Amino acid sequence: MNQEVLMSVDILIVGAGPTGLLLAAQLARYGIKPRLVDKNPEPSKTSKAIAVFARTLEIFDHLGIAEEAMKRGRKLNQFNFYADRKRIVNLPLDRLDSFLPLVLCLPQSQTEDILGRLVENLGVKIERSVTFTGLKQDADGVTATLCHPDGREEHCRASWLIGCDGARSTIRQEAGLVDEGANIPGLFILADAETNWSLSPNEVHIFLNSDGVFAVFPLPEENYWRVIADLPPDRSLPEDPDLKVFEQLAHERSRLETQLTNPLWTSTFRIRQRMVGKCRAGRVFVAGDALSSHSPVGGQGMNTGLQDAYNLAWKLALVIQNQARAELLDSYQAEREPISKSLLAATGLATRAITVRNPIFTQARDRIAKFATSFESVQQRIRNTVSELNVNYRNSPIVQENHPLPIHLHPNEPSLRDWWDFRTQPKAGDRAPDVMIETVDGAKRLFQVLSDLKHNLLLFGGKVAQKVNCAKLSQIAQEVEEKFRDRIDVHIVLLNSLIPEELEWFKSILLDPQGKCHHRYSATGECLYLIRPDGYIGYRTQPADVSKLWAYLQKINLFESVDEMHSVSLSR
Repeated sequence: MNQEVLMSVDILIVGAGPTGLLLAAQLARYGIKPRLVDKNPEPSKTSKAIAVFARTLEIFDHLGIAEEAMKRGRKLNQFNFYADRKRIVNLPLDRLDSFLPLVLCLPQSQTEDILGRLVENLGVKIERSVTFTGLKQDADGVTATLCHPDGREEHCRASWLIGCDGARSTIRQEAGLVDEGANIPGLFILADAETNWSLSPNEVHIFLNSDGVFAVFPLPEENYWRVIADLPPDRSLPEDPDLKVFEQLAHERSRLETQLTNPLWTSTFRIRQRMVGKCRAGRVFVAGDALSSHSPVGGQGMNTGLQDAYNLAWKLALVIQNQARAELLDSYQAEREPISKSLLAATGLATRAITVRNPIFTQARDRIAKFATSFESVQQRIRNTVSELNVNYRNSPIVQENHPLPIHLHPNEPSLRDWWDFRTQPKAGDRAPDVMIETVDGAKRLFQVLSDLKHNLLLFGGKVAQKVNCAKLSQIAQEVEEKFRDRIDVHIVLLNSLIPEELEWFKSILLDPQGKCHHRYSATGECLYLIRPDGYIGYRTQPADVSKLWAYLQKINLFESVDEMHSVSLSR
């Protein structure tokens, strides 16, 4: 076998599924061209994951592909749960805390196609039929062994190696990262096929009974549905089950009389509930299914992998561009591991709940579900949780907030009421709220103004409209821009309907005359928010205090060197 060392790269990504593609695209947007390889000769042709949730669509919006995704997909209006063929839960899906308040049915093959075109448009080539077989790493980088289809063996040197190579990840194994967990007993079968039943084509229907679950999801193609059912764990079926099996289950569990034809895909699967103990080994990271694999109930898998990639991308970019110390990368483990643990627990519990066959337990489950979801607050929590809008990093070591109790009660200090209001949501680590705001170019969503390739500093004037207040915010804005123009975009947010004369020089004044933005950010008093490139609140403080901002930036290693930190300290 021929051996060859072809190149040295900053980042090598193994696996060109949704997670690897989004990671490659976001890094390319930062100006970092990763190398992206995949062992498969062509993109996936099967639908696999079909749910795209609001938080993922928000990321797609940043990347400029949300419109294309929505054009190709089907908007789902609600989830319906039935017990003994009577509807017990009706969960509308359009009341989400997002400007993209929907669940989109979009086959994974389509998601990969959209992301793949984006990656290639950004100048990253997807190298197919290239198999990762091993690695060696040291303090400065990783040497990965890649096998090409002609038998040539290549040793690629990379500063960082990211494994996005699925639930049976070779990267994970070679890096010594151990995945542990308990698989859920049971056999599931699915089919994507054409049928003609009378169910609403924009709703999900899930039938629960003591014989098992029967769930149907409308696909974008007209009259096509995904059908999923569980079977006893000891039952054996061929890899591609016959459509007659699904027709029989439809009759037994839902009383739906139908004929399934023209299958796009059929499959059987068992549920693996596993995750790694660590997301990182030296200069090797894992993301997506390589990090955790779990029940498909709730449709969280692909969406969570995309969140992994979006979380890691901005941190890698800053480190590679020498704008942050490598210690910043430790936060990937700290932030994404709890999400995976929580997800494994939740999806495992949900799977056992919907597949339980004991009549006593099924009756109790159905009554509890019907009663709990009769409250709008419970429905809203379910919607926001499933759509990943409730994901937060409040316990992350790189988020922080300061709001000391005002003691002197100086006229320019926040009042006790301002202080109390600021203690409420959103907290540091929460997803930053998006809200309409007035700009010099007219009304826009806040996230249409903010950059997702930089940190964004929001300086809120609060309800006190005084020149001294504006002067302070102006001074902070000027100082931050002078020192971190390439890393932080600064925006001053005022309750005014017109830009004050003393701030006309500043390029980004956001006006909030109705106070909606101030309200969403609990900014009745003067304060500041630092929003990370991934759209989460990294830091907030009341009142606005630049010295505390410097201390926070030092803590999370957003400084190139000790000398730079020293220069900031001298300027204070």
